[in-house]
Amino acid sequence: MKVFVTGASGFIGNAVVVELSKAGHQVVGLARSAEAAGKIKSLGTNVEVLMGGLQDLDVLKRGAQDADGIIHLAFIHDFKAFDKSCEIDRDATVAMLESIKGTEKPFVYTSGILLLLPGKILDV
Repeated sequence: MKVFVTGASGFIGNAVVVELSKAGHQVVGLARSAEAAGKIKSLGTNVEVLMGGLQDLDVLKRGAQDADGIIHLAFIHDFKAFDKSCEIDRDATVAMLESIKGTEKPFVYTSGILLLLPGKILDV
C-alpha cells in the first residue's frame, strides 16, 4: 500500500513512517525543508519525499490522489497565531479529503489536546 504521510519528520510521524516501512508499505512523506526531507528519507528504503507544506494545497491534493491511503499528522505549532494554524490545518484537511472524495481511500486524521482550550472547543 502506498501511504501519504503529512508530518512525517515529526515525533509521531517519524514512528509511523518507520512502522509503515517495516511492514512493507511504500511511504511518501511531506517535507517542507531539505532538512526534513533528509530525515524522512533516512527512515526506510521504501520511503519517498514530496516537497511542500500545509499551505501548498495542490501538493497535498497530488499526494493524496497518488496514494492508497493518507495519514495527516502535521500541524503548524505557532501558538502566537493559533487560530491561523487551525485554519491552515482545516484548509489542508479539506483539500486532501476533497481530492479523494468517492475513492474510499482511508484517511487518518490526528489532533492533540491543544485543540481544546479552557472553556472552548475550537471548530476545525
